[in-house]
Amino acid sequence: MMRRLITLLLMSCHLPSFAVEKTVVMDLEQSWQQSSIQTHRLTLNLELSGGLAGNMAWTSIVRGQIMGPDALEPGTPDQPAVSDASQRIYLNDATELELRELYLDVDLQRASLRLGKQQLVWGQADGLKLLDIINPQDYRRFILDDFDDSRIPLWMVNYEMFLGAGDLQILWVPDTSMHNLPEPGALFEVTAPFAHIPANLPHRFEAVDRPANIIKDSDLGLRFSMFVDGWDITANYLYHYDDFPVIRTQFDETGLVLSTEYERSHVIGGSASNAFGDFILRAEVAVNSHKYLATSHNEVEPTAEFGYVVGLDWTGLTDTFLSFQLFQSILLDDNDYIRQTADTNLTFLLKRSFMNESLNIELLWIYHQTDNDNLLRLEGEYELSTNTSVSLFADFFTGQPDELFGQFQDLDRVGVKLSVGF
Repeated sequence: MMRRLITLLLMSCHLPSFAVEKTVVMDLEQSWQQSSIQTHRLTLNLELSGGLAGNMAWTSIVRGQIMGPDALEPGTPDQPAVSDASQRIYLNDATELELRELYLDVDLQRASLRLGKQQLVWGQADGLKLLDIINPQDYRRFILDDFDDSRIPLWMVNYEMFLGAGDLQILWVPDTSMHNLPEPGALFEVTAPFAHIPANLPHRFEAVDRPANIIKDSDLGLRFSMFVDGWDITANYLYHYDDFPVIRTQFDETGLVLSTEYERSHVIGGSASNAFGDFILRAEVAVNSHKYLATSHNEVEPTAEFGYVVGLDWTGLTDTFLSFQLFQSILLDDNDYIRQTADTNLTFLLKRSFMNESLNIELLWIYHQTDNDNLLRLEGEYELSTNTSVSLFADFFTGQPDELFGQFQDLDRVGVKLSVGF
């Protein structure tokens, strides 16, 4: 199927509607405490698009990156969590190429079809995710990249029917890619809130057991959306593999053996939003049938999980946007889990524009109330011209080494980014 789609798109390049859009991004990230460069990147995004006969159009996005120092992903990783059809191509330790998106859009009058490699967003939460779980995420920079950049696009069939009462979206995702988590020794290696392995304890990781059958291991999703009395409402369902691996431990004659597996889950949820004058009220809920967590008995046990987000946005001041959100995850089973039963995050987002929207500032604060640790993000962007902008940004982590944000307290950073489109 993928080969036929690629052949069809390449054959269409001679059509008059063929278009090209290029963006070059250069950014430099400097460690705040250590006075050393965390990483620098030169990114080229190349977007090609064109029309086809019969109300069809196609889009392709290719990204090339040159990065250094080699700290985010030491060496040339083998990408065990990503399917062969979605992996990045490494030219060397510092240079990678990636087919970000390649899809065909078909207008079927009362329906639409998008076929190919793509991103698909469910939910409207900022900073953290609840329903936005279709595409796995690249965590090489933890959660510091924009969602559009950190999502791992998947090969899928996205079919949407426009019904009288609302729209029904049907998804089939044969791409079995999972989250790309930093390997041991990487700059943003995640060590908390997981238990640490004692340094003197011999241990080894077994090969990642990632589902790879495009039929029996594929994901299925449904979303029904409608507009009722000012409310945008969705009902969502996803049968999928949780993109976070389940790590089980056992002992043999060599010491501690850690195996990485993935488990199925049903996710049922929905969202709602409405505007009341200068305020917008948003809400999302999701019930996860199987969340596998470590217990104090050094075992991994499943539990059902209930999560919700409530957000309130305000636009009552000219060129200003304020947003408050409450995220909470609640475990529905009691099995002496290491994680607390209720895990709570609060977010505050401020956006402000100046000089006829040429200068934009943004502040995002994420407070992990459960452990009292924080992430504070600041960014200022100035548009030099229609297609050129320069940004200054800073990220600060506070907390203890065994906490979600506190584990990165030594990785506070400041940086600059130049973006040029042509």
